[in-house]
Amino acid sequence: MRRNIPLWILFLGAILFAILFHMKQAGLNLLLFNGFILGVLLIYKRINFRNFHHVILTMGMLLSAVFSVLTNSGLAIFMNYLSMILLSAAAMFPETRSIIHLIGIKVLNVFYGFREFFLRLRQVDEKPGKFPKFWKWVKILVIPIAIILIFVAIYRGASPWFDEMAGGFFETIGNVLTSIFGEIDWWWIATAMLGWLFLVFLLLGKANSDIVKSEMKAKDVLFRRRNNRIYRGRKTALKAEYRGALFLLIGLNLILLMVNSLDVINVWFGFEWEGEYLKQFVHEGTWLLIFSILISIAIILFYFRRNLNFYPKNKALKIVAYAWMIQNIVLAVSVLIRNMHYIDYFNLAYKRIGVIFFILAVIVGVITVMIKISKPKTAFFLLRYNALSIYLIFLIMGFFNWDVIIARHNFDHSETAFVHYDYLVNLDEKALPCLEKERDELQKIDELQVGQFDFALNYMSSELYYCRIQEKIDAFVEEYPERHWLSWNYADFNAYRMLSGESGK
Repeated sequence: MRRNIPLWILFLGAILFAILFHMKQAGLNLLLFNGFILGVLLIYKRINFRNFHHVILTMGMLLSAVFSVLTNSGLAIFMNYLSMILLSAAAMFPETRSIIHLIGIKVLNVFYGFREFFLRLRQVDEKPGKFPKFWKWVKILVIPIAIILIFVAIYRGASPWFDEMAGGFFETIGNVLTSIFGEIDWWWIATAMLGWLFLVFLLLGKANSDIVKSEMKAKDVLFRRRNNRIYRGRKTALKAEYRGALFLLIGLNLILLMVNSLDVINVWFGFEWEGEYLKQFVHEGTWLLIFSILISIAIILFYFRRNLNFYPKNKALKIVAYAWMIQNIVLAVSVLIRNMHYIDYFNLAYKRIGVIFFILAVIVGVITVMIKISKPKTAFFLLRYNALSIYLIFLIMGFFNWDVIIARHNFDHSETAFVHYDYLVNLDEKALPCLEKERDELQKIDELQVGQFDFALNYMSSELYYCRIQEKIDAFVEEYPERHWLSWNYADFNAYRMLSGESGK
């Protein structure tokens, strides 16, 4: 049976949050904080490991926390916080079948969580004894002051004049408080307050009743709705809609067949690079094709939203719909091949990696649309399975140390692909061992680059790149030993070990 999480847990968690994260980078502290959250949810029976979403999101939270420590990936850290939020939402509404509804529950829980907190404070205050007087003063002074300070911080960031005026005021207040209480680390207190806000959002509140009703009404299987209206004296409106859909999909199939044929000829097998930037070929062309695939899915969903699924003579329509979806998969593969050509000549970058995973999500989406047509299924079925697939794809993306992969790949392929120093110099510190190159090695790369890429002279020189990387290495090697052990992660540790070892030779 679910148990209420006591308010003291929130204050204990806020103190722990400040200890773990104040003036520290994400590392072991994130893994420890995950352990605290998971422990609270287990102790107060908010997680049921027979529940599908509870299992998936718990695994997602723990895996992303582990890979945050291993790879120090920003995406892994983001997915960890997202997994925590989604898991807490699933704990509030265990019956949910959709991550989309979990997101909606958590968005509205910004209000429900704090409402529950203040209601429970009132209940404590009404109990007899001396201790409730503490909560009275919390309500009268501490909470209003905390809210005022939050808004002061917002206004200081928005107005330089208010910032200047408030800065002097707070300096005076700080001096007075320091003379009374001694040195106080106000940033530590601010970090604790941030942790408290996050924990209230995470652990308190309830599932919105409208979202719960919407979830309970939603079905995976589509059922037929009777419609006896006559359409302009002809058999039925359904037959007219069927003919319109058939005509449209046949026409779109023929157009897409021409596009795919040209792509197979020119992109799959006949592509030849002639030294151009490939901007239109990849950037503009890729996103337009992806946009067309999404519109294609929307058109299919529109026509197969209701009774056309049950029309007795809809076999021809289903065939052309399948054909169009298969052609869209071919189109997605063409987009992927365009992207691979781009990587072949211009090396790896975050957006090019993102396109690969995005195409994977699109192909999953197209396949689920085909399942919807064949069964038939509802739009809710599509939303919940595609939301889950997107979550898993992003989770897996966070498992990789992309900065290191990009740096290593781009220099390994410097003989055939453009090495963009301007981009590489901004990669994370964990990639520094792969980014560090000797001057003579960079000069050899320059000779290859200028010979193949006429535009190479428009970008950062290898000499400037060498100086910038050396500056970053010196700063990193000097700063790393001062980091707190709670900020430890393997990616940065390994980079420091390799760089300091080389410098010691």
